[in-house]
Amino acid sequence: MDPIKIELLVEFAVVLAAPPLYQYYLWRKGKTNSPQIWRAVRLFAPLYGLVLVALSLLLTKE
Repeated sequence: MDPIKIELLVEFAVVLAAPPLYQYYLWRKGKTNSPQIWRAVRLFAPLYGLVLVALSLLLTKE
C-alpha cells in the first residue's frame, strides 16, 4: 500500500469530519440546535461511505 494514498485518505477523512464536529461544538456551547448536527451528518454521509470504500480497496488491493 502506497504511503501517499494512505496520507491522502487520512487528510480527506479529517476534512470530512470537520463540519459535523464543528456543529457539535456549537451545539455544546448552546449556539445551535440538534437538527443542524443531523443535517451536517446526512449531508456528508455519502462522502463518508466513499472514504470507507476507498479504505477497503486500499487494504484489500495488493
